[in-house]
Formats: sequence, C-alpha cells, structure tokens
Amino acid sequence: MISAFAIGTVLSIVPILVGGTSLAVLTVVFVLSEAGYAIAGWVYVHRWFTEKISIEIPTPQQFGWVVVSTLVMLGIASGIGVLSTRTGIQIGRADQELLTGDPTMVLVLAVLSFVVIAPAEEYLFRGVIQRRLTRSMRTPAAVGVAALLFVIPHAIGYLGGIQAIVLLSIAPFSLAVILGALYEKYDNLSVPILAHGLYNATLFLTTILGALYEKYDNLSVPILAHGLYNATLFLTTYVTAF
Repeated sequence: MISAFAIGTVLSIVPILVGGTSLAVLTVVFVLSEAGYAIAGWVYVHRWFTEKISIEIPTPQQFGWVVVSTLVMLGIASGIGVLSTRTGIQIGRADQELLTGDPTMVLVLAVLSFVVIAPAEEYLFRGVIQRRLTRSMRTPAAVGVAALLFVIPHAIGYLGGIQAIVLLSIAPFSLAVILGALYEKYDNLSVPILAHGLYNATLFLTTILGALYEKYDNLSVPILAHGLYNATLFLTTYVTAF
C-alpha cells in the first residue's frame, strides 16, 4: 500500500515540473500522472487486496448527496479564499500560471476531472488506502488518515510559508474527509468519484469564466458559457438518475 501511494505521489509531481509546454504534451502528462494512481492501486488490489471495490451506478438519493457534498466543498474552498484575504496570508500554487494563462487547458482539465483525475485518485485513496486502513483502525480514524495522505501530493505544489500551506491544505483535507464519509456510507466508489469530479470541474469552470471575461470584456460571454455548463450538468444528472 505504501509503494502504491509513493508511486502515485511521485507521478503527480510531473505536471508541475513540465509546466509551460504545449497543450498536447501537458494533457498527456496529466493523464499519465493520474493514471499512476490507478495503476498503483490496481497492482496492490490484485496482489494483496482481497476485498471487492464496489463501483455501481448511483441511485437518485446517492446523486443528491453528490450535489450536496459538492456544494459544501465549494463553500469550504470559498471560505479559504476569504480567510486568506482577511488574514493577509498569501496563498498560491506552482501551477497557477498554467491554470490562469490558457483557458483551453483549464477546459481540458475540467473534462479530465471526470474521466481521469477523480476516478484514479478515488480508486487509490478511498477504494484501496482507506478501505485497507479500516482493517486495522476504526472507520473515522481510517477516513482521517487517508485524508492526510491525500493532502501530501496536493500540498507539494503549494507556494508560500507554512501558514499558506496549512491554509491551502484545509481544502484537500476537507474534500477527502467528505469523500471518505460518502464512500463509507454507501460502499459505492462512483459516489465520491462523481462528487470529486463535479467539485474539480466547477473550480475549473470558475477559472474559465474569469479568463473569458478578462479576454473579451463582455459579460455575456461567461454568462453563456455558464448557462451551457449548467444545461450540460442538469442533462447529465437526469441521464444518470434515470
């Protein structure tokens, strides 16, 4: 389990190291780095893990919790931004220039959130690590430890002093605790996967809308983009639920 976590963490650093290259190269690098989580988890499961990882189509009730948990996580992320402003703590990420400089790359990442990022990370951290930890400790403790491990590869790319890193780390830790609770509640990995993907995609959408407004200085452009996103989200929700 430790080797699976280590491999995934090392591969997750690669996108930061190769920042500034072409869109195609960055896309491939992101896919491969996230795939490292899934591959490491898959190897562990098939060699040492005896429990089945359940992945099923979520029920309407489960999908409702996906939406609720996503809103809670977005609220926490917004609160961190407000707290940073109020306290004067400067926060930043090593990939900030990448995320704000190319709206196309951000759009690609929004798609990858559902297709690669969320499935790979949830498979390893919730499906493998958290479930393995529940064998040797109580469920709340297992969720907490898995959440701390989840923070490590994310915090590697944070900028600033210790206060900034701790403040930024609240977001992935809270995210992991909520996702871990969802997994333990329903024993269905698709629930935290969807919540994780929806959360990431919404954050990326916010970045895209801001970039579109700055580029065109026309509020109708981000409004139309936002409307299209919501329509797609509602359609996806309907199809998934029924």
